[in-house]
Amino acid sequence: MHRRLTSVEYLWADANLSFFLGVCQSLLMVKRGRPPLVGDDVILTRALDAFATQGYPAMSVRALNAELGLSHETVSQRFGPKGELFRAAVAHGVSLFIADFDEGIINSAPADDLGRLRATVRAFMVASSRHPALGDLLHHASITLEQRLELMAETGFAERVLGMLSLLNGLHDADIIRQTTLRELWFLAQGAVAPLHFPELSAMFDPFDGPLDPDALIDRMCDAVMRSMLR
Repeated sequence: MHRRLTSVEYLWADANLSFFLGVCQSLLMVKRGRPPLVGDDVILTRALDAFATQGYPAMSVRALNAELGLSHETVSQRFGPKGELFRAAVAHGVSLFIADFDEGIINSAPADDLGRLRATVRAFMVASSRHPALGDLLHHASITLEQRLELMAETGFAERVLGMLSLLNGLHDADIIRQTTLRELWFLAQGAVAPLHFPELSAMFDPFDGPLDPDALIDRMCDAVMRSMLR
């Protein structure tokens, strides 16, 4: 036969039950009422993708909030108006690109200018393959020339581009390479990693060439670009 609870025990059990139910209700309210926490890096990466695919005019900050499961004002509260979000997203993308670009050159430890040019071309290919949205954005028709130049200058990317130009001019003056413009090298290097940028199209060649090896592709294409410039 069960023992009847004393009045003190009853009050204690009732208090604990009320506390437990209160905690559960609070957790449910938090889950339903508050948007999930999303880091700034995630927001900026998704924003960069949206700007790159849709272009600046068509990109919707409200749609970005919805895609990330955030309230419709969250992104604007963190980054300001759309123009400021654009700058922050591009700066974020360029910083990641430059980190990979610089790391590739440092790891190669080139001994001379020709070796440095090869290391630069390869590092550019690697960074381009890892951050395709940045290239898509710079190439998008909705981005003006002034915006491209301004963004490149603000983010430090222009400094790397001028370094490539200096190598090209110096090696040409030394009669080591043919005259090669910066435009030519830019599009040669970007086109070389197109199979990594368009994996579905690249897979069409698997029956003939086998599965794509990204590192092997970059090495071969880097060699091909360098051979095209040598005298």
